[in-house]
Amino acid sequence: MSDETEGAEPVRGRLDPARAVESARAFLRDYCERVGAEGYVVGVSGGLDSAVGATLAAEAVGPENVRGLVLPGAPSDPENMRDARELCESLGIEWAEESIEGQVAAFREADATLDTEAVGNVRARVRMVRLYAAANQHEMLVLGPDNRSEYLLGYFTKYGDGAVDVAPLCDCYKTEVVALARYLDLDSRFVEKEPTAGLWAGQTDREELGAPYSEIDPVLRCLVDDGLGVEATAARVAADRETVERLAELHESSAHKRREPPTPGLR
Repeated sequence: MSDETEGAEPVRGRLDPARAVESARAFLRDYCERVGAEGYVVGVSGGLDSAVGATLAAEAVGPENVRGLVLPGAPSDPENMRDARELCESLGIEWAEESIEGQVAAFREADATLDTEAVGNVRARVRMVRLYAAANQHEMLVLGPDNRSEYLLGYFTKYGDGAVDVAPLCDCYKTEVVALARYLDLDSRFVEKEPTAGLWAGQTDREELGAPYSEIDPVLRCLVDDGLGVEATAARVAADRETVERLAELHESSAHKRREPPTPGLR
């Protein structure tokens, strides 16, 4: 089992899985009805967050009103793609598999100077285009499964996986998404996987962020939810001061990702 879940911070009464699941279902059902959409399109990656998001959508509006898109392209893990397909089948939702490799290759051929991170962001944005194309075709909404931990750290691609119509998990820290998955009785393989955005070979959340979510989430609770500074946070959590400082910097430097584009204020 990955240590992303072993010893993970408990919900501590801040988020009850049963109530959170019911609230998310009600939100998805009511919002879909209010805007007159036919349902939801979900990019299914084979990871934890998209599995929880797709499950909530299917339970909220019915599997017949959810469409899953499996969007492989190097360096997609074949095992993750298999798990994504099997999840769609188990939920009874309509799904399609569409490779993004050709579109990403076109960008690389057009500009050979693109580095690994830039190409990774291209992959995320290509997936966004494919999801919105399907949403437009089927008069559906794009459901994004990003969680609060990723959102607060800016650990998403601007106008890529961050471009969605609804984000039912964005109030939940990653460790809380684990609790939701267990409450929903999802297959343990989704909970036990090492989290990764899958944008380049060998990428993992832990490697990029420098800590497991079991350390990250308590830090973010102190810094953001409780409004504590680095010193007070470091004194309260198990993470070392260097980790706290790094996470505080990631939160501050990614603020632009969480804001509307600035304007000159002409009105």
